[in-house]
Order: sequence, then structure tokens, then C-alpha cells
Amino acid sequence: MVNPELIHRCVEKLTLNPQIVCLPTVDSTNDEAKRLIASGRRAELLILADTQTHGRGRYNRTWHSPEGGLYLSLTLRPILHFDSIPLHSILCACAIAKALQNMGVDEVELKWPNDVLIAERKVAGILSELISIGPDEHLIVLGIGINQNTPLNLLPEDIRYSTTSILEHLGRTTSREKLLCDLLTLIDFRLQATRSSSSFDMVLDEWRQKNATLGSKIRVDDGSMTYIGIAKEILPDGSLLVHTDDGDITLCTGDLTHLCQD
Repeated sequence: MVNPELIHRCVEKLTLNPQIVCLPTVDSTNDEAKRLIASGRRAELLILADTQTHGRGRYNRTWHSPEGGLYLSLTLRPILHFDSIPLHSILCACAIAKALQNMGVDEVELKWPNDVLIAERKVAGILSELISIGPDEHLIVLGIGINQNTPLNLLPEDIRYSTTSILEHLGRTTSREKLLCDLLTLIDFRLQATRSSSSFDMVLDEWRQKNATLGSKIRVDDGSMTYIGIAKEILPDGSLLVHTDDGDITLCTGDLTHLCQD
């Protein structure tokens, strides 16, 4: 298991002050966080698990969670205004990308809205869920899955072509405690900068610098329609401006695929 003592030492240095829960296995760290919230927990939470039996991604997809990966959920009260909630996932994606670069991983890029890539293959994802705990009071559950010391042969064959791991890229195992502490520190820094400036502008600028989506030909399925066009810009609320043959559209969410340019 991740060493809880090392994590406590790391968290003591941060503005974040979550209650830390370390589990050998759980169905889903997000689901465990929601159960604790339902039982009355209102403090920030950090749920860690060595494995997940029913890890989830967006659109209720399975996030395969064998031993060796880093699986966690962090609960936060939304910062700034309610409309900023989608930007918390973008903030976490930027922090993950920087943490990977600090480990010596190159070719790290971000894919809208919440994926982290190495050499165009997915290495990490974020599942953000909003929980109402009272009138006009909410918590965000930010689930993060990173394929760290994950041999690709432990993942289903049909996703190996589009998925990678830090182990696969660096050719060696790395410390989960060190990655987690660096990640929490980077998230904490971005949260404090956002609060101090009352703006996510710094996070959005960082995302623009590291993204693989803007300028690319894309296909986006938002659940009711499929759009094909060129990704033009990420907007202040985290939505994506896309130029299609029928004009510009703004997408707040969707399943995005990068397409080969004609």
C-alpha cells in the first residue's frame, strides 16, 4: 500500500488539509468518497486505493485499475463561482502533466476535457462529480487515475493501442508516494493561485500551452449529436469552441477524438 505516514507528512505542508483514507482495494474511490459524504463527512477527503474493482471514467466507462496504478479521489468545496466547477478538472489535468514532467516524462500533452497523454496515448484521466450537501452547498469529488507502475499486459487488449503507463514510457518503476505528494503540492499551488487572483486564467493559459486539442481536427459526441470540426479555443468556463462546416459551436462536455488532418 501507499505509505500513509509519507502522505501525512506531505499534506502537513499544504493549504489543503484532507482527511486521508488509505484502502487496499475499493469498488471506486469516488464512490467511497460519496459514501463518506453521505455519512456526514464535510471536511476535505483524500481517498487512496491500491486497486479498484469498479473504477469509473466519464460516461460510466470502466477505468481498469490493476495494482501499480495511482488511484485517488480528492473532495473540495468549489472555489470561486458555481460555473467554475468544470475548471477544477482542467486544473487537476495541468497538475498531473507537470508532475509527470517533473519525473522526466516527455511528450506529455492534455486532451480536452480531462485526459493526460504521453506520445498521444492516454496515461491519466479525471472524473469530476458534484455532490449537493445542502441548499446552495456542494462538494466536488475529483477522481484521478494514473497508469503509473502498470504493465500494459494487465490492461484489456482492446485499449492497449491507445493507452500507456509511466512504467512503459520510462522503463522503470517509480515511487507512488513521491508522485502523489508532488501532485498534491501542484494541485494545492494552483488552487491557491486561483483563489488569490479570483480567476482560472493561469490554469487556462497552462492548459493552452500543454494541450494537443487546439488546432486539431476533432470529432465530439455530446450524447445527442456528433460534431466534426477544428478545435479553436478553450473558453473562460472551460468549454471548447469548435469551427464546423455549419459555423462555430461551443461544447461544454463531450467524448472527443482527435482525427487525422485531411
